[in-house]
Amino acid sequence: MVKGDLHVRVLEGRNVKDTDAIGQGDPFVEFWIDGHEKHKTEARNNTSTPVWLYETIFPLSGSEHHLHVRLLDKDLLSNDEIGETEVDLKPVYQSYYQDTWIQVSQPGSKEATGEIHLILEYFPKH
Repeated sequence: MVKGDLHVRVLEGRNVKDTDAIGQGDPFVEFWIDGHEKHKTEARNNTSTPVWLYETIFPLSGSEHHLHVRLLDKDLLSNDEIGETEVDLKPVYQSYYQDTWIQVSQPGSKEATGEIHLILEYFPKH
């Protein structure tokens, strides 16, 4: 059982696939842990190398073992999904800290459609 706080920092992206027909995309990140509120960064306009510098805290009280991450392109009518992934949190709980670049891809594909730089910190409560 996991008890404590998980600090999540979504810093930046790179090699973000362009889904727009005209110009570059406007990427943003949605992320959540099952049973918790969904968080999202602001969109960064016309870039494949966005910088978000977004930080939040998830209070943990059970068996939360995956961080769901989705990279999207903001559009006027509907947002286009660029890619998604799940981050296994067990290594973060063991080491208390992880500074990592994660790859996202379309469901069912192994081809990377972007990378996201995350810093994850776990602060246990006893």
